[in-house]
Order: sequence, then C-alpha cells, then structure tokens
Amino acid sequence: MKKAKILWIDDEIQMLKPHILFLQERNFEVITASNGNDGIELVKEQNFDIVLLDEMMPGLDGLETLEQINKINETLPVVMVTKNEEEGLMNKAIAQQITDYIIKPINPNQVLMSLKKILMSEEIRRNRTGEEYAEFSAKLNQKLFREPNWEDWIDIYRSIVEWDLKLDQLYYEDIIQMHIFEKKNCDNEFSNYIANNYENFFTDQDKPVLSHEVVKKYVADKLYTKKLVYFIVLDCLRLDQFLVFKPFIEEIFNVKTDYYYSILPTSTPYSRNAIFSGMMPSRIAKIFPQYWRNSKDVENSFNRDEHFFLDEQLKRFDIPIPQGTKYTKVLNTEEGEFVTKKIPSYKKERLVIVVYNFLDLLLHHRFKDEVLQEIIPNDRALRSLTKLWFLNSQFYETLKLISQQDAIVVLTTDHGSIKVEHATKVISDKEISSGLRAKHGKNITCNERHTIKVTNPSKYHLPIENVVENYIFAKGDHYFVYPTDYNEYKRKFDGTYQHGGVSMEEMILPISVLTPKK
Repeated sequence: MKKAKILWIDDEIQMLKPHILFLQERNFEVITASNGNDGIELVKEQNFDIVLLDEMMPGLDGLETLEQINKINETLPVVMVTKNEEEGLMNKAIAQQITDYIIKPINPNQVLMSLKKILMSEEIRRNRTGEEYAEFSAKLNQKLFREPNWEDWIDIYRSIVEWDLKLDQLYYEDIIQMHIFEKKNCDNEFSNYIANNYENFFTDQDKPVLSHEVVKKYVADKLYTKKLVYFIVLDCLRLDQFLVFKPFIEEIFNVKTDYYYSILPTSTPYSRNAIFSGMMPSRIAKIFPQYWRNSKDVENSFNRDEHFFLDEQLKRFDIPIPQGTKYTKVLNTEEGEFVTKKIPSYKKERLVIVVYNFLDLLLHHRFKDEVLQEIIPNDRALRSLTKLWFLNSQFYETLKLISQQDAIVVLTTDHGSIKVEHATKVISDKEISSGLRAKHGKNITCNERHTIKVTNPSKYHLPIENVVENYIFAKGDHYFVYPTDYNEYKRKFDGTYQHGGVSMEEMILPISVLTPKK
C-alpha cells in the first residue's frame, strides 16, 4: 500500500520527533516545516495527502497559513493542532475548511486516529462493505438452496434492491459486479420458480396477490369510507425506481407498502387490463369480446377501455358511486399539468383514477434515441433518471396537493422492466405477436432453457385464438429474435429495457397506501 505523505508544520517541530517516529513506523511519510512560510513553499513544490498545522506560531500563525494553503490546494485536508479550545477560534478555523482538529498536549494515538479517519475512511468503509456483502451473499445462497416460496422471493428481491441503492452511493466496482452476478443468478432461479409454480397461483390458498386482485384487495374497501380515494398507476415502475423517490413521498404522507405479482405476460395490455377489470385475460376475452381485440390490436392498444373495466368491476362489488368515477391518462407534461390543476375540484368525488405513462414511454423510445441510450446505460442510471423525473414532475406536484386533502392514495404499477442482454432465437409462422419478451402464435420453436413455453394457454388464463396457439415468455434478461434478422435485432435491442417476460424486476411490484400526515 502506498505511503500517505504528511506535511507537519510546527514551530516546535524538534519536540515532536517521537510522534513523527511513531507515524513513520506505521507506514506514513512525514515531511516537516518549522514555520508557516516554509510549509506554504513545500505545499507549492510537493504533493501531500494531509497537513498537520500548529495553530500558534510566530510569524504566520495557523489560520493565516491555512488561508494560503487553501489558495494553493483547496482540496488538501488540514488538521489544526491547537492549545486553544475557544469556540470562536474553532468556528473561524472550520469556516476556513479545516478537516479536523487536535487539542494539545498531543496524544500519538489521537493523531493516528485523525489521520486514519481522514485518509483511510474510504478503504475502511470499502472493506466493511465487502464483508457485509459477503455475508449477504452467503445468506442469499442459503435461501436459494432452501427453495424459496413466493413470500421468500419478495424478501429476496427487496434485499437485492436495498443493495442496489446502497451501492449506487458507494461506486465500488468490484462489489457492484458481484452484485450484478448475484442478481442475474436470482432472476434465473426466479424464472424457474415461476415456470414450476405459476399455474398453482390460481388454485392454492397460499399465493401472492395477482394483478386482477389488486383493486379488490387494496382499493375496494377504501371506497366504503367517506374519504376521497385516488387510485394512481405509474406504468412500468420497478421496485428500485419506486424506492428512490419514496423518501420524498414519506415527507408528505404516511406510507404503507405491500407487494403483489404481475400476471404473465408482464405487458401493459394484459397486466393493466387485468388490474382494471379484475379479471384474467381469458375471462376478459370471454365476457367482453368486443373489448378484447386480436393479437396485433392488443399489442398496440393504449388500454382504451380501462375506465369501463374499472366501473364494471366496482359494480360487481356492489359499490355504488352515483356521481361516477373520474379517470385520466397522462401521456405528456401538458396532461400532467391538467391533472394537477384539477386536484382541488376533486374534493367531492369518491374515486379518481390517474394513469401515468411517462416512464413506459421513455423506455420504449430509448432504443430509438442514441442520446437516451447514453443517459440510461444501466440500472443505476435508470434509478437516477427516475429520481430526477419525479422531483421535477407534475406527478410530485399532484401528490403535494392531494396531501392537503382528506384523501387516501393507492399507488402502484402494472409491471416492471429489465435490461435485456441475451438474444434467443425464435421460429414461428408469420402470424405471431410482436413482443420482445412475450409472444403468442402458432408453431413456435424456441430455446426452452431461455423460455417458458405455454402449450395450454388456458392454464395461464390466457385467451386462445386457435387450438394450436402457444405463448412463450423470455426468462431472465433474454429477448426474442428471428434468425433472419438476428444481428439487426441485437444491434437494435441489446441493452434496452423491455417487459413482457419473467423476472423479479417485471413481476414483483410495490403497492402503497398513502394517508395524510396528521
């Protein structure tokens, strides 16, 4: 390890020989000066890691010397050594950016601790983080070995996201790479878990809340109160994205967060229609065939019937809302401003539904825009952009206004997204849906190691257009390409954020109930 280089400026430097030897024995290089002028010249001539500076010296005193050192190198740490504990002096020194101070008589261990605190805190923090991550990794692998259930997977994903946020602040590349590996491994194991257990979610007593049960579990009971209820859906919002702006919501609301699982495919026409209708896609197609379009129309629809579906669901719960529900979809800033302006007029409503499509639209356009590809190269950047968006969004302004009302907010999303990095080939008839992580059609051939293939869609409660139709869902960070356009698809979609398939990021979703702070 490279020696830390110290400049010690003190008019009684000869009296400090024992302390200097003490530091040299502990791998510090110590250069000395017996007055402020000589010390300043040394700072000009050499590079130091830290300066120990006596406060009381003839000629230039410590504060005057500090001022000159700061002019030469304002980032150089300076520790003031003083006999004077007067508060005014310390305030003046601190104002001139001293890093620390030591009170005479000098204790060698006190000096050592100050140096370590300043020079080695990053290394100490890094080592401690490495130890904590090793412990986390060991416990994580123990959980995976014990075949986790759906609740365990929520805990696993939540702990992974907590480390995402922690490492965002630390920039330890080696630990970050280890974490990326662990997360990919967990996504693979989670995909296998879903492949083996998804069908049971529709029959078992012990199962997660699914998309079509969200309104029944989290919204319906709130409508029996006298309070105004806002049901807000942020399209394509992952748990890590939610957690980066959750602290700002907690400043204005009491926040209680739960989790649910998106249905498959984790794409807007399926998962969000399930939320608003309270039905799985196969039942929507059966009960409301006029609203369930063919494959191509479904993939490209903007969920035009959400308001109708939600009103019909509330009728089944026998929840009367004589004046009707209010519904708004926000696709751009202007529509967001419109919602913000309308909030005061909603005071006498029972249920207001707002769907924000901003994040989904941003990610969908990312692969078309080279600038956005540079802005969002990885998950850390995605979280950073999400925070920036939130703090400057009309959505945040809307929440601030709602917090002033006697209202309840149910805030959630319909699915998440994942950065895709591995192409997997798919062969089929021409009549096949266009999704990158979920497809359905006839005669589909795919790599089943990378895919969940559903040959009986009724078991997944998915609509069937003909008896030989199959669905396929990409596992982990895979996405589907056709052999004829393989290289073109890779160039276009590698590293983009997609949804529709099977991953923790897409399926395990936050749902929060916000109530005003008293």
